[in-house]
Amino acid sequence: MVITDRFDHSIDEKNRLSVPSHIRKAMDPITDGAAFYLVPEGRYLQMIPEKLFERLAGWSDARLTVSPEIAKARRLLFATAAKLEWDKQGRCIIPDRFFIDRKTSDPLNEGILSRDVTLVGVGERMELWNRLDFQNHLRELLLDRPAVQVAGAWAMLEMPPTVNHAPQIDA
Repeated sequence: MVITDRFDHSIDEKNRLSVPSHIRKAMDPITDGAAFYLVPEGRYLQMIPEKLFERLAGWSDARLTVSPEIAKARRLLFATAAKLEWDKQGRCIIPDRFFIDRKTSDPLNEGILSRDVTLVGVGERMELWNRLDFQNHLRELLLDRPAVQVAGAWAMLEMPPTVNHAPQIDA
């Protein structure tokens, strides 16, 4: 499944966010799952399809002991992530700890979201942004479109731009 486009939504007073119906319908329960995992990522939250998150989580080091760096990264990731399942109306409940105006006091979590948000399709996952933050970010990207597109193309191909990947022709 490839997720594209952007969708402006408002999160209601019960912390419910509507996942666009065409995205829910496009999700294959076997390959994508029937939920998302919400993972903090600086200025936004990633919404990673359930099966992709589980595959990525399984790639980590499965030995009995892991390096301190891997242990720290896993602790941060899994302690701050949340599984989102939607109801019959396609709404999922965003945990209170992710909101700037959260009702509960949790000194260990920094609120990121306001009530007006934008869901952004970024391939196999989505990003959940404060609407104004995303609008400002998109303006910045558009001002530097050529450099962003070149860097993004190389990143998608997973080839460093400094290496010549053209086939060698012997004369």
